[in-house]
Amino acid sequence: MHRKIIEEATQEQLKDFAYRAFDMIKRNVDEETYEDIEMILYKDVHGCHFTKWLLEKAYCCMENEDGTKGAHWTVEQTTNVARNAGITFDHFNEYDWNYVMNMMYSDYFKAGGNNANFYVELAKAFLMDKDAPEGKALKYYLAMKD
Repeated sequence: MHRKIIEEATQEQLKDFAYRAFDMIKRNVDEETYEDIEMILYKDVHGCHFTKWLLEKAYCCMENEDGTKGAHWTVEQTTNVARNAGITFDHFNEYDWNYVMNMMYSDYFKAGGNNANFYVELAKAFLMDKDAPEGKALKYYLAMKD
C-alpha cells in the first residue's frame, strides 16, 4: 500500500512526510542510529561527496595541531589554490578538496607549518590516488568519526 501512496504523492507531500518521519525517528532512536539513517539519505541525494552543509558539520569537531579549531581555509581560498595548481574537479568537488586541504593542515601542521604548497601536494596525492575509491574524502571523514 505504501508504494501506491508514494507514487500518487506530490513532491511537497513527500517532503512534508520526510520531515515528520525524521522527527519521529530522531525521537525514538539513539543519536548514532539517527546519524546513520541521515547519512544514508545524504548519500542517496548527494552521492559520496561533501556539500557545504556537511563540510560545516565536519569542521565543528576539527581540532588542529596549531591549537585552533575548525577550517583554516575557506572553500573559495582552496578552490583558487586548486585552479592555480591546475587541479580540476573531475573526480571530487570543491568541498571535498576543501575538506582534504583543511584535514591535512589540521593533522600535519607540525610537518608543514604555514606552507600552503605542502598541503596542496598532500591533498592532491590523497584525492588523486589512482586506486582510491570514488568519494575518498567523505569515506575517510565517516571512517574517522566512528
